[in-house]
Amino acid sequence: MNNTISNNNFSCRSCDSNDITSILDLGLHPWCNDFLLKEMVGKEESYPLHLVHCEKCKLLQLNFTVPKETMFEDHTYVSSTTNTLKKHFYELAEENKNQFNLSDNDLIVDIGGNDGTQLLQYIKAGMDNVLNVESASKIAQLGIDDGVTTLVEFFNEETVKTRIGDGSIKLINASGVFFHLEELHSVIKGIKRGLAEDGVFVVQFMYAGTMIEKLNFDTIYHEHLCYYTLNSLTNLLSPYNLQIFDAYYSDIHSGSIIAKIQHKGGMYGKTDRYVDTLKNDEKYTKEEFLNFSNSVGATRFKLKDLLTNLKSKDSSIKIYAYGAPAKGNTLLNYFNIDNTLIDKCVEVNDLKIGRYLPKSHIPIIKESIDDLPDYYLLLSHNFATEILERNRDLINKGIKFIIPFPTVQIVDKNNINNFKF
Repeated sequence: MNNTISNNNFSCRSCDSNDITSILDLGLHPWCNDFLLKEMVGKEESYPLHLVHCEKCKLLQLNFTVPKETMFEDHTYVSSTTNTLKKHFYELAEENKNQFNLSDNDLIVDIGGNDGTQLLQYIKAGMDNVLNVESASKIAQLGIDDGVTTLVEFFNEETVKTRIGDGSIKLINASGVFFHLEELHSVIKGIKRGLAEDGVFVVQFMYAGTMIEKLNFDTIYHEHLCYYTLNSLTNLLSPYNLQIFDAYYSDIHSGSIIAKIQHKGGMYGKTDRYVDTLKNDEKYTKEEFLNFSNSVGATRFKLKDLLTNLKSKDSSIKIYAYGAPAKGNTLLNYFNIDNTLIDKCVEVNDLKIGRYLPKSHIPIIKESIDDLPDYYLLLSHNFATEILERNRDLINKGIKFIIPFPTVQIVDKNNINNFKF
């Protein structure tokens, strides 16, 4: 089958090539973080969600962009809701402090730092000179309230030039935001411009290799414009004389890469773990991505069949979604799972409670032991280990958790001790 896209209106986000191949077309989806007020149910807009591959620079990417003002000026994602993420951020802050001999006076900037959770871990580690650059005003205010100095705007070259200063930043952090960037090249120019001569850019991104290994197609949504391998990231950075010298795999978000980048010819040599990670990276080719697409298609109906069978056997059975992450909406909407199969969705994020999931129109309620289902569908499966352990008492009382990835499985009191994600 010929997967080449003939639409010359789309050029690669990284290298501007028109030599683009279709990998996975998920159809039309609403913006995944558009958690709906009741009066907006049924009025949400939908946009193409289509993963493609650049033949020149090897970048996986979406070929349609929802305007950044729609996605990032007012969203509901908050970093601080999981202990797993806070622990990870603290460990990363300590690692960077020791690896780069950071001092109290060194400026640390977080691109799209959300509610300041990452920078609070740097402060906890003894470094107070921090700056969060976050465009979502409500989310940024949470960090400001916690004492994190914040610029409420988008990070780009102009921001560095006018608000931060050339060569002033010892460490730039981008955790889980680098693949969101519509103004990709302006951001990289800002990083290049802002980094001190001995400065380091630390980027954490959900790894395209892990996405296909674990079949995590739900990481594909409109905010995630790019899906990197080390190879494609290197191709993006090289024209700006930025080079990766350290990189390693992390389990966070179901599988990420943490890469550390400096000016070309900088003071840091390539680490052994970077060399090993790069060698493993070479196996993720276009052919592997196409195999991933075929596997997604083959498993599309397994989860819906399970839910349908549970409901058809006993109409009184209650099935709730656990967590309302953006990724959950990709899963539900591609599988055509809606409020006829999932009764409610439980959440702890107050910004989402009382709203409805886009397209599936499942109501979001506050998690409570006073309203329990027979089954939870775990949409926040990237934090499965933490969530299952936290709910061990409920599981032992008979409540079951349905895990959708990498294969559909039911965790109950009889097998929870053997569960591995």
